[in-house]
Amino acid sequence: MRRVPHSFLLLAGLTAAPCAFAQSTVNLALNRPVSASSTENPDALKAANANDGRLDTRWGSEFVNPSWITVDLGSEQSIGRVVLRWENAHATVYTIQVSNDGTNWTTVYTNASGQGGTEDISFNAVSARYVSMHGTQKNTQYGYSLFEFEVYGPSGDPTDPTDPPPATPGTAPTVSYNARITGNQTEPAAPFNITDVATFNNPWGLDFLPDGRVVVTEKSDRMYIVTAAGAKTSISGLPVSVGANGGGGQSGLHDVATSPTFAQDRKLWFSYVAKGADNNNHLTLASARLDESAGTATLANLQVIWQEPSSYSIRGQPGARIAFAPNGQHVFLAVGDGDIPAANGDRGHVAQQTDSALGKIIRLNLDGSTPSDNPEASLGGVRGQVWAKGFRNPYGLAFDGSGNLWLNEMGPASGDEFNFIAKGGNYGWPLVSNGNHYNGDAYMPGQPYPRHDTAPQFTPPAAYWGWFSTTNSMSPSGLAFYNGNLFPQWKGSALLGATSSIALYRAVIDPATNNVTGVERYGRAANGVYTGAVRALKVSPIDGSIWYVKGGSDGALRKLTPK
Repeated sequence: MRRVPHSFLLLAGLTAAPCAFAQSTVNLALNRPVSASSTENPDALKAANANDGRLDTRWGSEFVNPSWITVDLGSEQSIGRVVLRWENAHATVYTIQVSNDGTNWTTVYTNASGQGGTEDISFNAVSARYVSMHGTQKNTQYGYSLFEFEVYGPSGDPTDPTDPPPATPGTAPTVSYNARITGNQTEPAAPFNITDVATFNNPWGLDFLPDGRVVVTEKSDRMYIVTAAGAKTSISGLPVSVGANGGGGQSGLHDVATSPTFAQDRKLWFSYVAKGADNNNHLTLASARLDESAGTATLANLQVIWQEPSSYSIRGQPGARIAFAPNGQHVFLAVGDGDIPAANGDRGHVAQQTDSALGKIIRLNLDGSTPSDNPEASLGGVRGQVWAKGFRNPYGLAFDGSGNLWLNEMGPASGDEFNFIAKGGNYGWPLVSNGNHYNGDAYMPGQPYPRHDTAPQFTPPAAYWGWFSTTNSMSPSGLAFYNGNLFPQWKGSALLGATSSIALYRAVIDPATNNVTGVERYGRAANGVYTGAVRALKVSPIDGSIWYVKGGSDGALRKLTPK
């Protein structure tokens, strides 16, 4: 089928009150050097978790008063706002302090009745390089625990100079920036309730067995079978990933997928980042037979199907999502760019390199060989395995009901994308993006990437979340297409998880053109349950209910049914 080119659709953010709208949307603390007085666990709860832009990681101090965490902005910045996103253990008494030399400190804010949750703090603008939260009283017997410690300037927004002026604050939906043809993002009332099925620690992937049970992975090398009633059976026989015992940063055990031939071979496929023979971290795709007996489960006859072959060692951004072609003949693997810096400090350059699988979609036969109809199959090696390229951190990969492949990926500082995948397509990263460099990047800190519309040789996204007046990234993770019967009004829609926006998104797609015509965001269910960070999701083949894993150390397997 000949594909009609996409119109650009840049999605608007959440409704904002005028006071919030006037504030800068650039988190100056994101990925900057950070230190803390102590940490409860130097691997799982390190200080850097508090400014990595993710709500499924956190800093946790030792169980003592006082405790502090400090971020180095790299240079003196004008600041006027701090946002503290607390985990359940929070400070009830604390100060925000600033310094230009890291030695002499000035208190700019004091709170003697902290309530936890998200505390959005504004104060008179000051110039400072270092910003610190100094806690002197905590609400539990445990330590202090922060998902994110964010620092903002007093005003202004570094948008693309070609952007139209922002919409009037407080209106919803807002008109998007960079939209060549505008599209709306709305927040309708949820047509679903959320039910918790089972709890998990940093779950990452899930899939259904033919009998309706769910297989769930945890990043720290654990895999479970879960019944509809929430009973969990641990699966043994897993390989060792770099995420064992809570390590590995963003990397560890990732996705799981039930073989299209499970009825014959009982195979599970899964992806993980492992130490290779060269002692570097490599994304790996494997399969194994699931054996069950007397209430136990184990993986047998493990086979490594594919391992990223270049000499690079993944630092993060593994991608790692698995999808089988609708006819069951091929397996697709989304491979992130590995967060590999170039000599000048710029990140992502390997996504355009032909001798690396990083930043690519790989397509293989089920035995790991290269299909003869891949775009460059005749060239052999990793180049012959590539189906499409130019991706940063693809955390969602799925086929729609018509057999089209789609992908979502986390952009840099904003610029998250939802892509229709064409055979042989180049999606441009890092040569183009609708996001910006992080403020802490060694190369072009805070500067915008060349936009997609400046380079027509690259395939633009079907929809993207760029720089807005009211929101930054939504951080997509997980993708599924709905063709069940429980939500007939959603048939044909794409369902995207979001980790930083902590919500479920529905993308409405015109089947005649494969263009996205609208987006809905669901931050809580009809029964009042907050959606949370949606890490991965699938639609039940049994009854059409929607299941997802909520990320984080307080993660859960959850089920969506009509209200």
